[in-house]
Amino acid sequence: MAPTTHPELLRLIAAFKLLKALVLVAVVAAGLHLLRHQPAQTVLQWALRLHVDPGNSSVRTLVAKLLSVNEQQVVLLASGTLLYALLFTIEGVGLWLARAWAEDLTILSTAGFLPVELYELIKQSSITKGVVLLLNVTIVLYLAVRARQRRRE
Repeated sequence: MAPTTHPELLRLIAAFKLLKALVLVAVVAAGLHLLRHQPAQTVLQWALRLHVDPGNSSVRTLVAKLLSVNEQQVVLLASGTLLYALLFTIEGVGLWLARAWAEDLTILSTAGFLPVELYELIKQSSITKGVVLLLNVTIVLYLAVRARQRRRE
């Protein structure tokens, strides 16, 4: 089976990477907007709209964390998240164009985070974390097989 046999799978992975990039950019934009507009009050308003008790421990914890964040932490977190979104964008575009370097980059970057994802799953398991881990393992294996076939040719 030649690496170009399933270009639709490669495009699906590319779309997944581009979607993740968009989500990260949206999270940064929403986070920055939230922090500029009285974050504690905004979280409390969301809690009330969603019919969550404002005295709920999760809501109180989130409000406390928002109030303790300083500007340097916000800049670092936003910058790191945007760099990660840029990586996803580069991977997604490269995979969409079926570039070998993008497959290699995706293998390295995705496999590099698998231990962190596994740790997070063990620390606090959830269906979502399990599905994301399984999906990323599948992507790495699929691309590794393609890379091996490409090197044989």
